Amino acid sequence: MSHEDYLGSRRFPGLDGLRAIAATMVIFYHFGGPNWTFLSGWVGVYIFFVLSGFLITTLLLREQDRTGRISLSNFYIRRVFRILPPYLVILGGIVAFVILRGEFFTRDFPHALKYYLTFLNEFFPGSGGNGSDNFFSGSWTLGIEEKFYLVWPFLLVAIGIGAAKRKFLLVGTAMVILLALVPLTTGGWALGTSKVAIYTSTIHYFILAGGCLLAILLHYRRGYAVLKPLTHPLAAIPIAAAFGLMTANLDRLWTETQQNLLLLVGYAVLTMLLLIVLVSPGPLRWLLGTAPMRFVGERSYSLYLLQGPVHFVVVQAVPGLAQNRTVSALTVFLVGLAIADLIHRWVEKPLIDVGKRLIARKEARREERQAPPRPAEPHAEPKPEPAPAPATSSAS
Repeated sequence: MSHEDYLGSRRFPGLDGLRAIAATMVIFYHFGGPNWTFLSGWVGVYIFFVLSGFLITTLLLREQDRTGRISLSNFYIRRVFRILPPYLVILGGIVAFVILRGEFFTRDFPHALKYYLTFLNEFFPGSGGNGSDNFFSGSWTLGIEEKFYLVWPFLLVAIGIGAAKRKFLLVGTAMVILLALVPLTTGGWALGTSKVAIYTSTIHYFILAGGCLLAILLHYRRGYAVLKPLTHPLAAIPIAAAFGLMTANLDRLWTETQQNLLLLVGYAVLTMLLLIVLVSPGPLRWLLGTAPMRFVGERSYSLYLLQGPVHFVVVQAVPGLAQNRTVSALTVFLVGLAIADLIHRWVEKPLIDVGKRLIARKEARREERQAPPRPAEPHAEPKPEPAPAPATSSAS
């Protein structure tokens, strides 16, 4: 694929399919029982991290090329109307549900909401709560992402990402600044087997930054030239095989090697390579870009957040599904997808459109303010009446 073709791609349907796989991996890992542990489904969140960093940075870089600037206000309008509506609807539904069941206090929501409403989700597990399942613990990834995007776009603007020269040096400087600040707000590099340490680990921000770095390399001609061989359809074979093998063996490697940071970095790199394959023409992009894969992928955000409450309701309705097995995971997936579809149609898409309209009106007002004033028209002198045309005969 040529660099021009890549820059001309307005949508990457294969990435929707990858979102679908990531969300499905997480659900089947949590509720599918021993038959699905081979998926190492918990690493699906790292696929989301790489995807998120790549897509957000790509949008910002293309905005820079298109308009000559990066509008931070437009970025945050898009983020607010994309992230908050489904998040607040699902969280509000959970709160209403536990209040009706008389479990608002026993499930520690007065304490939990301080974290969930300020996007400090990843710190809740280690905050000393009573440990009751509040159905929203999976939202810890949102806390990581939202803090990353409070900083990264500002750095892109501050270093002048669109500068004609020294852009790679500037980008590298920005990433070093960002990642040097990250350990100050996280639990550090320790992982081990502690869930609390994993939630707050610094590594998450480096994985997000990996997606950002891939977007930068692909956006500029020099970086794209290095990665261009990976856009060949045959490159998909070794990359997809390596990604699948590492996914299937990550749990075992995690336990046997104790090289947890290196394993996550390696998985992030393989995910980055897989993204190159999926934005390039080929059978794998076609497969993950099919309508069913796009359908699930477009609803994967809500589906991911719904897995906890949906599992609880499913088990209450059918107690036999309390044991984690394939039918339990499949039921949670299908019920969650149905609810996610309603949220996508009635909440997510309409609010995204509201954000787009706000940005359009804001940009229209900006253009009006920047437009040069029209020169006043000079006073027009009255024109003399034209002389009547000479009479002519029909013969002339």
